[in-house]
Amino acid sequence: MADMNTNPSPIGPPATRLTTSTERIVTIDVLRGVALLGILVMNIRSFAMIEAAYFNPLASGQLSGTDRVVWWLGEFFANQKFMSIFSMLFGAGIVLMYQRRDRQGLRSAGLHYRRMGLLFLIGVLHAYMLWYGDILVSYALCGLWLFLLRKRGPVLLLVLALLFMLVGTLLSAGLGWAIEQMPADIQAEVVLDFAPGHAMKEAETAAYRGGWLSQMPFRASTSLGVQTVLFFFWTLWRAGAMMLLGMALMKTGVLTSNASSRTYVSLLAICLLIGMPLVGAGMIFYPAAERASVSYLFYGSLYNYWGSAFMAVGYVAGILLLCRHLAPARCSALSAVGRMSLTNYLAQTLLCTLLFYGTINPFALFGRVGFTGQLLVVAAVWAVQLVLSATWLKYFRSGPMESLWRRLSYGRRWPVQSTGSS
Repeated sequence: MADMNTNPSPIGPPATRLTTSTERIVTIDVLRGVALLGILVMNIRSFAMIEAAYFNPLASGQLSGTDRVVWWLGEFFANQKFMSIFSMLFGAGIVLMYQRRDRQGLRSAGLHYRRMGLLFLIGVLHAYMLWYGDILVSYALCGLWLFLLRKRGPVLLLVLALLFMLVGTLLSAGLGWAIEQMPADIQAEVVLDFAPGHAMKEAETAAYRGGWLSQMPFRASTSLGVQTVLFFFWTLWRAGAMMLLGMALMKTGVLTSNASSRTYVSLLAICLLIGMPLVGAGMIFYPAAERASVSYLFYGSLYNYWGSAFMAVGYVAGILLLCRHLAPARCSALSAVGRMSLTNYLAQTLLCTLLFYGTINPFALFGRVGFTGQLLVVAAVWAVQLVLSATWLKYFRSGPMESLWRRLSYGRRWPVQSTGSS
């Protein structure tokens, strides 16, 4: 459908702007860029420290000074918030791809399932060869059933999102109750994963400071758990709910900046006023010292489970409201990161594993950098990706991994050279 506004940029105040089938929606690229960069604030923990430290900061040692402040800020402002935005955009992308193909009179099912199959393969390679924290496998699995709901209206999608959140809540609470009925030694085994003994911590640290083969037993074991147990008891429901919410927000025009400014202000205020107190309450009732307990793992974590969902929507509203009042050029760097999200996601893994793991780095920093130092690494990676993404897209239409994914999905060569390159 032709653009009905003389300004083709999706960033701007008109609420009635429509986009063509080939036009990129810049607001979605900006949101994806923010989410991709924000995710690293939490993921850096899995690169730099033992697995247990992601949930329990005391598993890596004492928490004091600036490390305590940085950990607190990360928990409150980042934990699950940016991943929720990324999940929303994944769901929105399914709707967007279907709508564009439908306008062109083309079928979308075959293309979609080829894309999910390739994403699954990339995720498996990513998880088992580089880093156990991969999310691509889970997204590909969710994409298999999400596509079946692509034609549903926003109200039904919102109801399903709420139901998925409720199922995840009941599963967590039910598992907590069941474990509390078990003998104390079994409960201790559950907690041991989040408060490992000295020997376990030393073994994991030595493995990741060593070569690729020494890392494999830990990486493979954790990856398998993430893709099976964690997926069916948590990711399917929480990420699935956010994807359904993203599909609904896409259909209502919220994610494409087609809603009114009043709508974004209302979403920003309401969602943050609900989400921030919930997240804060969870941190008050379950501070760092209480993280390695059955109570927190299955009950206390539910504060952030719900609070982060509201905060993520508030973040989206705030970002889109800000974009509406900025010139497109001000958002170009974030948009470039978002356009190359798959490339940048994998690049974050490469940069961080090269820095922290001992695969080819004799000065492996795994277990040697606290939360404050990790934040400095995050800032450095952000700077690199903002500059390189914008530079790459001056010469090419898309990132290298995006081009490969698209070419394999379509089964033909996809032009990657920019029309503005020399």
